[in-house]
Amino acid sequence: MTQLDVRLYAAFAAAPFGGNIGAVVYEDEPLSAEVRQNIAAELAAPTTGFVAPDGNGSFHVHFHSSRCEMDMCGHVVVAIWSAMLKDGRISPGEYDLHTKAGTIPVEVGRDGTIWMSQPLPRYDLNEVRLEEIAPLLGLQTNAISNVSSSSTALRHLFVEVSDVNALAALCPKDEALRMLSTSNGIDTIGVWCWQGNEAGKAKIRLRDLCHGVGDPEEAASGTTNAALACHLYRSGRIKADSRGELCMMGEQGFEMGRPSKVETILNEDDRGLTRVRVGGKAQERMHGRYLIA
Repeated sequence: MTQLDVRLYAAFAAAPFGGNIGAVVYEDEPLSAEVRQNIAAELAAPTTGFVAPDGNGSFHVHFHSSRCEMDMCGHVVVAIWSAMLKDGRISPGEYDLHTKAGTIPVEVGRDGTIWMSQPLPRYDLNEVRLEEIAPLLGLQTNAISNVSSSSTALRHLFVEVSDVNALAALCPKDEALRMLSTSNGIDTIGVWCWQGNEAGKAKIRLRDLCHGVGDPEEAASGTTNAALACHLYRSGRIKADSRGELCMMGEQGFEMGRPSKVETILNEDDRGLTRVRVGGKAQERMHGRYLIA
């Protein structure tokens, strides 16, 4: 019988019972992709990360939703490194994370904050018309200001609405959104609005509909917040301060009753963006062992 150490962590929580749950499985013995997927389906967390050391301070992680394997998942990275820090498997410092999206540098602060660097962004990967997406969200077309797309790991479609009331009024058509996402190669659909914007600082509210990779909606999404910050930077709607740094705070999960906050930091030089980082903490919710008979 194989026994696997398993942890559940709430990443990016802004209040008790907030954040996005990530399952952490220590893959101390190699598992096949089929076994990993079956475990993720039984654990039924939004996403499960299977972590194994590669040596020399680096780790390899496979990310699985209950439906499929994913290239990357920001909130689970925060969960994994928080779990390894608490369990004494790592110390504060810098590490390399090997994923299907590439190698991701991870910094573990002494205060438990986990910072993950994201790949520099790609844009305009999906073309979906406003008239096509509006009815699938239960919105009138005049409720949407803009539709765009960008990626720092996963592929995101972004839909801008006027305010938090419009976010609360969403009525997603799950099966239609799943079909749209599959046919267009969309991993998540981020519906968002402004909460504040000034030089070097911005604040947004986001709902992330994840029909392309897993659950219909998730309460905190590191990759989605990073990709949105990059889109807003590219379009000139947010600007860095005199030091060449911009911090965007993303509120998420409030409409789900799981309030979360995700911090994204962008750095620039004369050529444009040089670094994209997402940071936050995670809190342990459960630990135990998974048995494979």
